[in-house]
Amino acid sequence: MRERLSKIDRRTAIAGLVVVASTALLLVGLVSIVAALSDDKADLPNEGSLEEIVKDSEGSSSGEQDSLPKGPAPTRMIIADIGVDATVEPKGLDSKRYPEVPDSGMDVAWYTFSAPPGLGSNAVFSGHVDWYYWGEPGEGVFYHLRELEIGDEITVDLEDGNQVNYRVTGNVALDYDDPDVLKVMDPTSKDVLTLITCGGTWLRDYSNPNGGNYSHRVVVRAERVSGLASEQAGSEG
Repeated sequence: MRERLSKIDRRTAIAGLVVVASTALLLVGLVSIVAALSDDKADLPNEGSLEEIVKDSEGSSSGEQDSLPKGPAPTRMIIADIGVDATVEPKGLDSKRYPEVPDSGMDVAWYTFSAPPGLGSNAVFSGHVDWYYWGEPGEGVFYHLRELEIGDEITVDLEDGNQVNYRVTGNVALDYDDPDVLKVMDPTSKDVLTLITCGGTWLRDYSNPNGGNYSHRVVVRAERVSGLASEQAGSEG
């Protein structure tokens, strides 16, 4: 009996060590993702300024679908400089009139309360900075968005088979509760893209359904630099 209890104790101890080791590995993975975003200054972008980004805004029209230009929806976004090649899914406002977020860590949301790309106004997109994949933390599609520099290129495929090209003109960080975050979603007098994700420090808040929030929002603005791919091909022919 004593020997049997000793074996049980050993098995229990080993099982406990396995649980502890697994938990430690999970925490290490999570810390490695969050640590890269843990300094409010070190990893936040400072390419251009918010004033330059919003200077072409024409006022809010969120939810006013009738005032938006009509055109083919975006289906894919490619940002070669940070390794993004992602499916784009249309999203709108939730029941509290907050912009919905992508269903997956690897997809990009295009907001239908903004303009379609390529039609002379502001097409607004968002993506997760990190995500849990099968219970393990990992990089989201926009994890490296903060690394984009002025001049980097963004390509958007449209559902009609055409393609629109843009070049980054600004990459800034705003406090997550800064009301100016909303201004970057306004319609514009230029054909632009606005890309939004999280950044900075993780602020734990158990009243939040997500367990907290990041301290900043990273906002990238890009301006169109060429026509549709089919138009270019036609002019060359």
